[in-house]
Amino acid sequence: MMKKIIILSVILSLSGCGQVITLLPSNRDFVERTETIPQTPHMTKTKTAMLLPLSGHTAVVGENFQNAALMAGLERTTETTEVSFYDTQGTPTGVLQAYEDAIRQNPDVILGPVFASEVQVIQEQKPDIPVISFTSDATVLGDNVYSLALLIPQQVQRIVRYACMNGQRRFALIGPQDKTGSIVVQSFERAVQECPGMQLTHISLYEPQTNNLTAPVSRIAPPLIDARRKDLTDEEKEILRHPTAERLSFDALFIFENGVKLDQLVSILYYYDVTPQIVPFYGLATLRHTQNDQLIGAYFADVPQYRLDVFRQKYKDAFGKEPLPIAAFGYDAVSLVSFLSQQNALNEYALTDQIGFHGMNGRFRLNENGTNERLLEIFQIQPRNHIITVDNALTGFE
Repeated sequence: MMKKIIILSVILSLSGCGQVITLLPSNRDFVERTETIPQTPHMTKTKTAMLLPLSGHTAVVGENFQNAALMAGLERTTETTEVSFYDTQGTPTGVLQAYEDAIRQNPDVILGPVFASEVQVIQEQKPDIPVISFTSDATVLGDNVYSLALLIPQQVQRIVRYACMNGQRRFALIGPQDKTGSIVVQSFERAVQECPGMQLTHISLYEPQTNNLTAPVSRIAPPLIDARRKDLTDEEKEILRHPTAERLSFDALFIFENGVKLDQLVSILYYYDVTPQIVPFYGLATLRHTQNDQLIGAYFADVPQYRLDVFRQKYKDAFGKEPLPIAAFGYDAVSLVSFLSQQNALNEYALTDQIGFHGMNGRFRLNENGTNERLLEIFQIQPRNHIITVDNALTGFE
């Protein structure tokens, strides 16, 4: 109870834009090795600006990131980092104003923004200091702009590696023809080249606004044949002699959809007798939050959960509610800056250390092009919304 009161009192003192708190650096366990990071005997305080949507319709997102930042600060030991919060209002106009307000204070690093449209505005300003954002859109990264978010290409790569290890060689993809779809397809085209003999047999995309999901499913599923018909052709009889799995032109199916559309899509796949019991279903990390029993048995790649379980409990104890799944990225961002501040090494060389860092979301490293790499695990959906780990993450980067 005392911890909860302390944290909430800090939050009340931070209401508004550009308010400042002093954060403390992460302990050295945040990274496993520090030999490659040059250290200097003189430690200076790092000024950090955090750009978050603290008002508007996405304010709950900003609140979660801000709370996570406060948690990271309260769990440190030596004063080296000063963080100011700036309200982006969740809009391109608001983020530009927040960025300009922050720059006037001469920060050493910027954390945020959260959304791709906001990050693009920052990138267009050609920042000369590191910007560590939380967008999953890699197209707005680079030129001093990084992201800690879980990216689609790394999920696809991990899934392909797991499927390859299990003997699957023919992937079918189905999902909306939008930006996510383009990233998924491109990621698969690159990833399958790492598995000998693997290929994409079908790519079935559809307009995101469509209400007719039967057509895209029928493009990859075997034709529907009513075995009770008396006028079956010889070809149809021959087809029915083989089980569904043998009639499919793929042995693994990747579905990238969510919400109601995902439920509709899976229901139609079941109607065509394409189920996770016949052919393995794979998806993005968002499958973790599905409540659809028809997806029992499906697989997805995601960050390790053992540290996140601790983070979620601490957050709930402090603020009385569950954090959003993305909140821990805010904790990791502040921890990373605090650690590098302690090393007095907040520069591109230290940020892109190929050994990587350990955060609440597992081990990661930043790339010079602004993307990141993460050591992911493969999870499987079990009955009663239970999720199990079926393939552990590697212990280190190659």
